[in-house]
Amino acid sequence: MTVRLVECHALRKSSTRANEEVDGRMMMLDKPMGSAARAFLNFLTFIAELLLVGILSLTLFWVFHHEGGVAWRNDVKRQFNLHFILMLGGFIFLNGQAILSYRLFGCVRRIYAKLIHAFLLVAAAGSIAVGFYMAFEANDRVPKTMHFYSLHSWLALGTCALFVLQFFVGFFSFLVLLCCDGATSSFRACLIPVHATFGLAIFSMASATAVTGLMQAARARLNGQNANPDYREFPQQGIIINTIAAAIILLVILMPLVTRNNIRGGRAVFASE
Repeated sequence: MTVRLVECHALRKSSTRANEEVDGRMMMLDKPMGSAARAFLNFLTFIAELLLVGILSLTLFWVFHHEGGVAWRNDVKRQFNLHFILMLGGFIFLNGQAILSYRLFGCVRRIYAKLIHAFLLVAAAGSIAVGFYMAFEANDRVPKTMHFYSLHSWLALGTCALFVLQFFVGFFSFLVLLCCDGATSSFRACLIPVHATFGLAIFSMASATAVTGLMQAARARLNGQNANPDYREFPQQGIIINTIAAAIILLVILMPLVTRNNIRGGRAVFASE
């Protein structure tokens, strides 16, 4: 009996110590952000927002000032121009805004932030769908050209598939399941880090897709033939394309810093339901 009591006491102490360690880790996660860390985080958020707006603005300037604008049909070049705008606007700008929405609208009620996040993703999905159709339809008009032969198109297919999967899982889990909030709260809490990680992964894949697409466009259009400028001679179009691509790569680095708990004393945006 004495031995059993000693074992129970030791087990209770071990359990208490484990709980204290868990509580300690939770306290570290919930530690309020210091003023310096908050200022730095706000600065990074501002830079990310500036890059998102800059990418879309430069794309519009490039397309309308240098490439002749856009067209819905009967003009392959202008259809691809529309494809550039819609895909960068959907996958990078709107998707990026959706990722930042919990940081930008952290002062509003959680349900409103969720609705803003969902609205931005719906807008992104619509833009991506039309942009995908534009590329497919324009490619049909190019003789002796196959669909989905390039690395860019392979990445695009994979990114679109993951985006659709993420969208429907997120919509069902974080909006539909709110109808039975109490019964599903633990499930949604467990899903949050997975959802956030996949969101950043999809943004990274979209960025890789965009960069390969921009390089593909530069190689095709800035070839020095038929009065086209030569990419190797640093024309303005080439500088714009390079700047857009570099800004996208910088965003891939910034997004995890802004949205996840990577700043000392900070707290992950998606840490709580």
